[in-house]
Amino acid sequence: MSLKKDITKVFSSNVINLMVGLITGFLVPAFLSIDQYAYLKTFTLYIGYVGILHFGFIDGLYIKYGGKTEQELDKNILKGEQLFLLYFQMIITAFFFLMGVFLKDNILLAFSLAILPINMIMLFQFLFQALGQFGSYAKITLITPNLLLVMNLVIIYILKLDNYWPFVVGTILINYLVFFGLEISFLRKEKGYKASFNPKTLKENFSIGIFIMIGNLSAILFYSIDRWFVKYLFSVKEFAFYSFAISMMTVINLLISSVTMTFYPYLIRNQEEGLHRKIKTYFLILGTIASGGYFAFSFVVRFFLQKYIPSLDIIMILFAGFPAIIVINALYVNLYKAQKQERRYFFTVFKMLLVSIMIIVIALSMFKTPQTIAVATTLSFYIWYLYSAKDFSYLAIHFKEIAYLCCYLSLFFLTTTYFSWWQGAIIYFMTIVLINVAFYSKELRELMKR
Repeated sequence: MSLKKDITKVFSSNVINLMVGLITGFLVPAFLSIDQYAYLKTFTLYIGYVGILHFGFIDGLYIKYGGKTEQELDKNILKGEQLFLLYFQMIITAFFFLMGVFLKDNILLAFSLAILPINMIMLFQFLFQALGQFGSYAKITLITPNLLLVMNLVIIYILKLDNYWPFVVGTILINYLVFFGLEISFLRKEKGYKASFNPKTLKENFSIGIFIMIGNLSAILFYSIDRWFVKYLFSVKEFAFYSFAISMMTVINLLISSVTMTFYPYLIRNQEEGLHRKIKTYFLILGTIASGGYFAFSFVVRFFLQKYIPSLDIIMILFAGFPAIIVINALYVNLYKAQKQERRYFFTVFKMLLVSIMIIVIALSMFKTPQTIAVATTLSFYIWYLYSAKDFSYLAIHFKEIAYLCCYLSLFFLTTTYFSWWQGAIIYFMTIVLINVAFYSKELRELMKR
């Protein structure tokens, strides 16, 4: 396995997705009224929880097959596992669909229809990641957003409907289209094999993955709890502004995920502690660079999406968390899984969820604004960053690291608060290079070479 080639494959596809995400991320809120955009983001907030409805089965497969090659697999068992999940998700879909009919809830009906395709696509994505088949994974990551872009362009420029429902229906249909394509490809590839259902194996997949799934649920809540507070404590417009800020974070996270998704099988095969320490430093450096994306978004919003200018304060605060976010997602979470610490992962994420809720509640008791929630959320990321370091003693936090982050945060908030977007960008990037040279010159040179 070549880590550099794997990251390049995923990164290349995500660069394209970045451009698609930028177009979609700016076109849709520019086209829809603020209220309709808020309703659309409510639906996307809901479907973020679809992934828990396989109840850990996919996570079990991910752990089970992580680091293996395709030649090592029992294709009969794999085909049986895929077919079992398909039937299982059909039952889950039917349950939520009937609930939506009974409650006469259209959002719940839309949610139910999204369950099957999203989780089946997730199965194939996880398999490709676990087996190190990042070329296939990259193709999936390219297909869906590009189809969504075409759909959005049709709705905006041909249908011209200022309503969030066409976007909801289109999203569901495209997920089914991608799912059918993957399903047909899988069945053709495994045509000579007969599905084998082993109750013991199926149960093991659930038992292995259940703590990862519960941990992932806690992680989803951790990453979305701020939006729930904003949704129910503030106006529709303020929820729209906050959701727009989260969408901008998602664009940057596309590139960060190029690293996070390739590292699990790599870390299984490379348990050298010195290497892990060096990787952590690389991620800190990358996080400081990613935070600079704020200035580009500030330019676009100020000149092309002026109705979302109120979201810039939130974007600024949230972007300050990128160094912690990339270390958590790319290193800590993958290490928990690679070292089979599923229970510790679950308890860690659950504790961090409780900490996040507590900090948000305390912050809101003093200043009831969406910006306060953003500050509490960013602070929660850094608490998680510090807390998880204790689970890997060789990644312990040192004074040098604290000093580095303090210098970075001071620079970031100074340049985003007291300078125009272009002045801030120049000062920030010139100074952050000097800070990285001063603290981690060796690692910076190595990172640039790599």
